[in-house]
Amino acid sequence: MAGSISFLGSYSGIDTATIDSLIEAESGKLVQYTNKQTDITAEKNAWKDINTRLDSLFTKLGTLEEDKTFQSKTTTSSDATKVAITAGTNAAASNYSIEVTQLATATQATSGIIDSAIGKTIKDSLGLSGNFTILNHEKNGPEVDGSFKIDVLIEDSLNDIVGKINEKSKESGIEAKIVDNRIIMTDSKMGARTMTFGGTLTAGGSTSSMIEELGFGTTSNQKVGQSAELAVDGITMTRDTNSITDAVDGLTIELKGLTEASKPVVVGIKEDTDTTIKAFQSFVDQYNSTMTFVSDQLDVGDPSADKNKTGALAGDSSLMRLQSSLRSLMTQSVDSGNPSYNNLGSIGISVDRFGAATLDSTKLKTALADDPTAVKKMLFQTTSTDTPSIDEYGVTTTVTTEKEVGMAQKMRSLIDTYISDKSGIIATKSATYDKLSEDISKSITKFNERLEKKRENYVAMFTRLDTAMMEAESQLAYLQSQFSTTD
Repeated sequence: MAGSISFLGSYSGIDTATIDSLIEAESGKLVQYTNKQTDITAEKNAWKDINTRLDSLFTKLGTLEEDKTFQSKTTTSSDATKVAITAGTNAAASNYSIEVTQLATATQATSGIIDSAIGKTIKDSLGLSGNFTILNHEKNGPEVDGSFKIDVLIEDSLNDIVGKINEKSKESGIEAKIVDNRIIMTDSKMGARTMTFGGTLTAGGSTSSMIEELGFGTTSNQKVGQSAELAVDGITMTRDTNSITDAVDGLTIELKGLTEASKPVVVGIKEDTDTTIKAFQSFVDQYNSTMTFVSDQLDVGDPSADKNKTGALAGDSSLMRLQSSLRSLMTQSVDSGNPSYNNLGSIGISVDRFGAATLDSTKLKTALADDPTAVKKMLFQTTSTDTPSIDEYGVTTTVTTEKEVGMAQKMRSLIDTYISDKSGIIATKSATYDKLSEDISKSITKFNERLEKKRENYVAMFTRLDTAMMEAESQLAYLQSQFSTTD
């Protein structure tokens, strides 16, 4: 089948380029659609960035509420190789003198050298068959007379036997390991505790040929553990652990070595204001970062300038309200119970006329040393209001209403109205932007379809014109030839 012949432009001079120009002249609406979609994308991305910054600010405000921020402690030890300490938030700032005369150890029971294991790896079969039992210090077990029974099969290796012991260590409290073809069992708890062994594969077992094959059963191969002995500020005590948590409230004392006579280790606990300062500085930095970005998005530039560039969210009322509210909260007063510390400025956080915040760490340290409770109440404080109420039966009851009045709480509440996943302003706007963008995409598709249809119409129309002109020219030539013949 022969291909179709196009006469477009052959006679009229209207070719594809001419049609492209006509289509381009009619595509102004498409440019408007595209520009609108670009603006929507820019606005959505701007709000997405604001959400990220607000989320970070929300988190940093929450950090200020944590006990460790206000009650963090630093610790020192005159000899950390012998005594180290860890202080909780409730530990009192003080110094303690600690002497260690004995470290706590755990009871260990060691088997004899297992003859059938000599010359073999720990994974080779020992050729033993029988059992042995372990009775822990509590004399508490699910099996034989309160013991834990270990069955040994003839194909079991030394590694298999230890594995069977350790499978029950969670209940028995006894763990096993292999050293030089010997089994060493260690009590998971420290102090003077004992283990008792029985069964056919240990001393005292019923099968004489294997009576001492594993070598457990006598006290001679047990090294009984001992308690730790120490003195804190002259008060002696014993504990069945080297990690002592009940000697001083909020303090964990780690015993690592013996102290010399009359040379105690001195440990100290101090308030860690550096942690608090760092948390406040982190909040101030994030606040400034957020507010700077918000200002950039609201910037109207210079309307009188050519090609004036504005922020992606210039004139957005929701963002303007956020900016104003955040600034207002930074200077708001709160009754903290101490009139000296009732706003951020009183503890060293000031805001200039451009909205930028700065932290005076010296002033903050002074406030923390003077009244840390008031500082925290200025940020986080919940008040309760009792209101009388009469129910449908005429009985008077009291309704208690709680209200968060701290500056940090109010700021977090404000931020949450914007960043909440389900009902937040930003989530709502994002959904709106997605719908607008989808509608514009549909409009662009329909508009392009109309342009393509118009292009096809132009091609068909001008092709018919060229065809008509060709036919007219052909007829004119024919008539001219006829006139020439008559002459």
